[in-house]
Amino acid sequence: MSEMMGQAVVDFRGDIKGYLNGLKDVLDGMDVEEIHTVIEKLINVQQRGGFVYIFGNGGSASTASHFVNDFNKGVSEKLRKKFRFSCLNDSVSTIMAIANDVSYDQIFKVQLENYLTPNDLVIGISGSGNSRNIVAALEYANELGAETIGLVGYDGGRVKELATCSIHVPIHDMQKVEDVHMIMDHLMMFILKEYLEKCAS
Repeated sequence: MSEMMGQAVVDFRGDIKGYLNGLKDVLDGMDVEEIHTVIEKLINVQQRGGFVYIFGNGGSASTASHFVNDFNKGVSEKLRKKFRFSCLNDSVSTIMAIANDVSYDQIFKVQLENYLTPNDLVIGISGSGNSRNIVAALEYANELGAETIGLVGYDGGRVKELATCSIHVPIHDMQKVEDVHMIMDHLMMFILKEYLEKCAS
């Protein structure tokens, strides 16, 4: 224990090391083949000029927004053929209108009905794998014949069952699931930026 401003402060060093070690264990257990397959899907959709529609709830919504930044700007800035990412949880007015007038479960599906073609790719991010609005959107994308990717945790849930392929973080801990999903964004950004710039040179 140490003193700060007259009050006892708990020593959190053990908790910090425990969290970081737990995260390292999760990363060590990730399926490299799953990640490789998703990278291939992203290269393919970029090469054929398709759009990538990505979305999630809560922390996963932030991750989806971050993907758009990292791929539309970070990966694409020196490429003639750009990535075309669009985040369906970024328009508050659209989401609120659909949630109010239709159902919150339909906030992503209704938007896909406006835009999606079989040439495109859909990425649904759900820690539990069972978010109903993610499931509804993937079901619609599958019916239309678009490729689908799930970023999931826990046991993978319905999203893992529905998606063409998934990156599964196999732990029942939402914070670590979201941590790893963000790492996957940066991992794929780093690899694809280097690879595609080299191909274009």
